[in-house]
Amino acid sequence: MITMDNKGYVMGGMAFLLIIPALILANILASAVMTDEVHIIPFKSDKLHQLSGDVESNIPLITLQILNETSDTVSRTGEPVPNSKLLIKSRIQTKIDETYREYQRETGINVTCKINSVDNSKDPYKVCVTSTLYANYREGYIAKNMSQEVQFASSDFTDSSPDSYKIKDPLPFIIMKGYGSLKTEGDTIYYGAALSNYLKSKGINNSTAYNNASSPLYFKRCPYDPYPSHGHSNSYLILKNCIENGYYHLSAAGSCIFCRLEGKPVCNHTGLETFVVPGISNFSCDYAPCSVDHVIFGASPSEIYLGKLAGYDSNNPQCRIFLDKGHKDKYGLPND
Repeated sequence: MITMDNKGYVMGGMAFLLIIPALILANILASAVMTDEVHIIPFKSDKLHQLSGDVESNIPLITLQILNETSDTVSRTGEPVPNSKLLIKSRIQTKIDETYREYQRETGINVTCKINSVDNSKDPYKVCVTSTLYANYREGYIAKNMSQEVQFASSDFTDSSPDSYKIKDPLPFIIMKGYGSLKTEGDTIYYGAALSNYLKSKGINNSTAYNNASSPLYFKRCPYDPYPSHGHSNSYLILKNCIENGYYHLSAAGSCIFCRLEGKPVCNHTGLETFVVPGISNFSCDYAPCSVDHVIFGASPSEIYLGKLAGYDSNNPQCRIFLDKGHKDKYGLPND
């Protein structure tokens, strides 16, 4: 059989037949890229199906492990991470390669998983990881694109939760470096004199209100939504519970996890904010820096605005924070 291609070149029948498998494979790869579907030949390749599920399950676990290790290192050194997305992506890729290199030796399945990107999710309590899996075993072949939302901030940590599921907030350790040592105990950061020293260096009034201040150590998602319920609850019970549990909230001004790793208290992404609680007995003033992390960690004095003293437990006069009008409105507290 003689055929003519679209440029007028003549091909023999055997050559034409040899091209057909290549065209089929090219179509499979193009479809995988465009549709994120799984393509397997032959479809009875159970080992490839199982491998696909294993990789899909492992990527979120490895991502959490890398976030944990990276934030832990920053918390110990106080050194920010430049280009944190690229660094996290590279470390996930290295861990994936190590994991499946051994798998390949044990099973004979040729497997490659490429981490394409690590980026912000629309949900700031999550990160988005995209990847492509390629694998072949005997006559079977698989190509799969994946986009996974990995949650790094849960609201239901327990004492039995694996440590790798708990991601430290690195920002306080970066901002406070050089102003005093921080102490961690349980789920809490204690600032000693560091935070008041930092505020004093910026020329901020009433900085001593934050002697022995505290804030959360781990990212934990606030379960109380909508946020005005914090102040609308009886005796501010929800606000009290939120502060005592160290929850984080959505914030247009607060920084995302990647910018926190880079030492930025504010960023252009939808981020997070939490409360920084003044030290007990430091309430000799009615106004002091607002008790929200992205405000109190401001890089310049103009970013560190004042808040008015507000109680959140009628039975305990020591339970107080400083809030500006905007944050009082956000959390449902009265502006008096």
